[in-house]
Amino acid sequence: MTFIENYENYVRLIEQSLENLDFSINYKNDVSEGCKYAILDQGKRIRPVLLLEFCNMFSQDFNDAIEFATALELIHNYSLVHDDLPSMDNDKYRRGKLTVHAKYGEDIGVLVGDTLLNKAYEVLFKDISLSEDKMKNRKISAARYLSENSGIYGMIGGQVYDIKNRFNTIEELVQMYDKKTCALIRTACVCGAYIGGASDEQIELSEEFGRYLGLSFQIKDDLLDLEQDEKIGKVTYVSLTSKEEAENKVVYYSNKAIEALDKLNLEDNFCREFLKYLIDREI
Repeated sequence: MTFIENYENYVRLIEQSLENLDFSINYKNDVSEGCKYAILDQGKRIRPVLLLEFCNMFSQDFNDAIEFATALELIHNYSLVHDDLPSMDNDKYRRGKLTVHAKYGEDIGVLVGDTLLNKAYEVLFKDISLSEDKMKNRKISAARYLSENSGIYGMIGGQVYDIKNRFNTIEELVQMYDKKTCALIRTACVCGAYIGGASDEQIELSEEFGRYLGLSFQIKDDLLDLEQDEKIGKVTYVSLTSKEEAENKVVYYSNKAIEALDKLNLEDNFCREFLKYLIDREI
């Protein structure tokens, strides 16, 4: 099976899992509708795909990780819904369609984000409770890591840093990227590794791969959004250095990610192809 076939298969599984989620209550309301609107047909599913593949690398079976991949994608999408709010980035469109608050109102936008976050933990706790004993401890470790990196020590901490600071140095900017962007990408790799039964050393290398992948992914985004960011005066890796230096850093961090993957000494071409797919993408 080719990389694209594998990738599309993972995406289909994730889409199906998201479609099967029940947000209904006993009366018609915009929150239930908004949740489906927020999560379906959205994006490349980078994080849940990585989670499934890392589980597969260590166990040759990704089925035990599908619920965790679903929960991670719910958390990612809740963060996007809240990022788009008027009090944050005030974006009216995402991926070519109205953002949740633009379509349903700011109050519903807040509640949709809240609901997606809570649904993620419903999914996690149900999955852990139904797992066989030998898998429970792995999934508890994964859930703890996911919780820590979704909160103030990870993604939310990065969001705070982003909205409250003016970045004067590359070091400050990379510190923000390491939390806001890299946290959930690292989490995908580490959670998949935990569920797949990886050793402590393999967990550390999975985390390292996720961090460097996240940095190369974010700087590539800076390059793709260069014209738009210049118009609004947004501070990015490109604005603090140069286009050439940013391009060099994408290659540097990508190579560091491959080094970590090589140290795992596993037969896996998917992650290499996935990394190439992400850093070669165009608008």
